[in-house]
Amino acid sequence: MVHTIWLVRHGMRLNFENPDWEKTAERPYDSPLSATGHRQAAETAFYLKNRAVRHVFASPFYRTLQTAHAIAEELELPLLVEHGFYEWLNPAWIPELPEIVTREEALAEFPRIDSAYRSYSGPGYPEEEEDVHVYRRVKPAIERIIEDYEGSIAIVGHGASMHQTARALVQPLNGFNRKMCALNRLERQRDGWRLVYASTAHLSVSEM
Repeated sequence: MVHTIWLVRHGMRLNFENPDWEKTAERPYDSPLSATGHRQAAETAFYLKNRAVRHVFASPFYRTLQTAHAIAEELELPLLVEHGFYEWLNPAWIPELPEIVTREEALAEFPRIDSAYRSYSGPGYPEEEEDVHVYRRVKPAIERIIEDYEGSIAIVGHGASMHQTARALVQPLNGFNRKMCALNRLERQRDGWRLVYASTAHLSVSEM
């Protein structure tokens, strides 16, 4: 049974540092990491190297796969792609179900992906309320993962999906850090799950 969960938002997105990227992008809602994001992913991977993580999960978006693959490489672990941790499909900024990197492309580019893994959950479009719609899909995903896996796990997702994953386990939830590549550690205690660490101290560059 899982006893420690590291929740990680992906690193800095290229379209946040270079908004013009979206004008010519094939998949404008599936931004890769920027150079800063790659640096953050590497620093996060280095921090987690000696933290006894046994399983690495990620959302299927390109930026989360890049971040999570850096971690899986450093830890020499398979990468499990879970659609329950998808980006929040808020119609206010995503007007339709977004096109993201295909499974075949992801498998070719990220060799640590476990092709046999099947998601426990997935998104629906649209998702107007984070606390309702995102929560509704991350909750069964994290509950099944906790039941089926052992030890310590790391999950790389998005600000909304990682926050709602923590909220599905910790009530009331205070102090969660939604910054890019922030590390949030949840630990199972006698009376339930607790958020015991939330920080970007491992990063050389972080959001203000």
